[in-house]
Amino acid sequence: MAAFGFFYALFHFALAYFHELELQRVDNRTSLYRTSLVGALEQFQHLPHVLARDPYVILGADGSDLDALNARLQDFSNSAGLEAIYLMDPAGKTIAASNFDQEVTFLGQNYGFRPYFKAALSQKRGEFFAIGSTTSKPGYFIAEPVLGPRANVTGVIALKVNFAPLTQSWTRGEERALVSNKDGVVVLSSEPKWLYGTLNPITQARMQDIRLERQFGKEKLAPLPWRELGPGTVSLDGQTYLHNAVAVGRLDWTLHLLGDVGRVQERAWFTVITAAIVISLLLVVAFFIRSVRIRDALQASQAARRKLHQTNIELEEAQAELARASKLAALGQLAASVTHELGQPISAMRNYLTAAELDDDDVGDKDLLQRLSAIVVRMENIFQQLRFFAQPREDAFAPINLVDAWTSAFDLVSMDLQMAKIKTNTTVEDPAIKVFANRFRLEQVIVNLLKNAIAALKTCSTRELNVRLYIQDSFAILSVADSGAGLGDKSIEHLQEPFHTTKASGEGMGLGLAISAEIIKEHDGELLAANVPGGGAEFSVKLPLHKNGSSS
Repeated sequence: MAAFGFFYALFHFALAYFHELELQRVDNRTSLYRTSLVGALEQFQHLPHVLARDPYVILGADGSDLDALNARLQDFSNSAGLEAIYLMDPAGKTIAASNFDQEVTFLGQNYGFRPYFKAALSQKRGEFFAIGSTTSKPGYFIAEPVLGPRANVTGVIALKVNFAPLTQSWTRGEERALVSNKDGVVVLSSEPKWLYGTLNPITQARMQDIRLERQFGKEKLAPLPWRELGPGTVSLDGQTYLHNAVAVGRLDWTLHLLGDVGRVQERAWFTVITAAIVISLLLVVAFFIRSVRIRDALQASQAARRKLHQTNIELEEAQAELARASKLAALGQLAASVTHELGQPISAMRNYLTAAELDDDDVGDKDLLQRLSAIVVRMENIFQQLRFFAQPREDAFAPINLVDAWTSAFDLVSMDLQMAKIKTNTTVEDPAIKVFANRFRLEQVIVNLLKNAIAALKTCSTRELNVRLYIQDSFAILSVADSGAGLGDKSIEHLQEPFHTTKASGEGMGLGLAISAEIIKEHDGELLAANVPGGGAEFSVKLPLHKNGSSS
């Protein structure tokens, strides 16, 4: 019972300790989530102010050249990655919009009921989050008044920001994140099922105001099963979470971050199990020491009795010797058994390895041993590269054979290509293409291009990869062309620039290509991308030839 009480107390102590540690971690992570959210809110704060003073917008507010303004707003919206930019007259009617040529357009719609329009009409900046009454998609609206020559409001320019990329990036985190407004309505969430639920009841009067503003469309705004269990802990959907909340600083929003309480329990149980193992080992050692002391006391007693009763002592010594001999025999048998059992497999492994090394005819095994040796060499190179990152050295760049770098990188990805059933055609126009480079970084780029190609071909019926290594105008070029869907209308600059993509930062191949491009820039080279005629995409690494490299 005493042992049970000890472990019970230890478990609860560890639970409290790791609970506090996990709360601190969640608190630190909350700052990162808040930074990303504030960044998304403030990214386009300047744009309505600039657009309100644009001569085309000012003329458009007076009804002049609206066709040209539509095209201009569309260009701005596409470049900035916004959902829409639109101009309304003082009555709230949209007279120009970036989505003028789309099936669902803001053009002709009246948004005079929106709070952001009313604020801008009174010459204030308008901000509002709502589900679009036209598109039924949520967004963050920012509006500015357009002033005429007499400082009168001639129109309102507004833009709509889509937060879908932000919330999609949240879903990849270990925690669950949600954002509530001042009414307790969840406006953003990493879990779609929590969206537009409420953390606390809304009064009937306030609910009527929300309906008049059409902020959440036809959403029911039903209460979520949210319950605060204590400091830093909440229950949601019947599951317990660690909870940290922080004010966002805009729109009276609050960011809630929910951590997994299961991690705390796992670490607490691990502590108890570890303590049990340690205590068990200590008890074994204690029993061993006690047995040694008992043996020593017995021997001392026997020595004393030997002086008094020599005959009995001789008998006891014989018995002790017999017991000792039995123990030694048992230990000897155990040692012999272990030696026998381990000796045979070790000897067999040595014979197999010796036979593999001596067998000149078995090319497959030789090739396997060579490949294993190559992997060991690459592991050593990896450690050398890590040391290079910690303490950069001047000799990190050296003349290397581009074909050798391609072969090493291909070997690392060859199994993935086989599993994906991708046919690879390699054309080497010059086997002695030399470049001045860091081999490990260059192989990183090649591996990244191959993995991007594998991902692009996963859903294609025709899976073919054409690789070409050649020299052109004093440059070494390695091109990787796939038979996938291609790049569409995206250029390599767009793929490397997060501002021009609708994907979350780091999603897909955008981040990998950005890193690869930076590595190639370090080598005074260039990463190129283009659509392949007939379908597919081609990525090319262009590097200056080493001055002593091939020029054929």
